[in-house]
Amino acid sequence: MNQVTEDFKDRVLFVLAHLPSGSVISYGELAKQAGNPRYARLVGQILKQLPIATTIPWHRVVNSKHRISFNEGSDAYLRQKALLEQEHWTIIGQKLIQKETP
Repeated sequence: MNQVTEDFKDRVLFVLAHLPSGSVISYGELAKQAGNPRYARLVGQILKQLPIATTIPWHRVVNSKHRISFNEGSDAYLRQKALLEQEHWTIIGQKLIQKETP
């Protein structure tokens, strides 16, 4: 990655690290808050490179339709779904329906 991309990556991870538990954000909104609304796909690439044991709450990033982007039933989908359910989200298929009151 070049320096501009590294700076953007740092900003993405900073914004995401400070996203409150129970909140979700779209790839595009995360890119916008990190300084470049045109880099939504790069946000996905950055998150894809995170180690499985990361403490960065990658699972809070969903697509613009409020859906999990991974294929339903895949390992990544099941991990993201379980983490969001721990934060009191109801998920049907890939769609986040509502946040339950804890």
